[in-house]
Amino acid sequence: MNNITKVIIAGLVLFGIYAAFVLAPSDELGSFEKIRAGGEINQSINVKVDKTMGFEKDRNGNIFVFYARDKNNEQAKIRLNEPAPAELANAEFVEILGHMHGTNFVAIRVSKIN
Repeated sequence: MNNITKVIIAGLVLFGIYAAFVLAPSDELGSFEKIRAGGEINQSINVKVDKTMGFEKDRNGNIFVFYARDKNNEQAKIRLNEPAPAELANAEFVEILGHMHGTNFVAIRVSKIN
């Protein structure tokens, strides 16, 4: 085996370790500030659903706006591109994918964690 092959294999192994530990999904709450710093790049974040603020629903009972809090207890209004089912009202924690616009988060996907 030549030196270039050894370097490539070592690089692939290191990337595999990196992906397994750093890029793996987590149950920890994220920070809206970190998402805000990313601009309009869609990013994933775990948040706590703030049920005290209620939900905005369409005429079919699907949720299209709700409020959530991050690990710093910062609140954001979550606007969904596509309505979420009513079961979202029972979720305590969700993973959202999208980007920030001021204090609003535009989500392209919402997944219940618990």
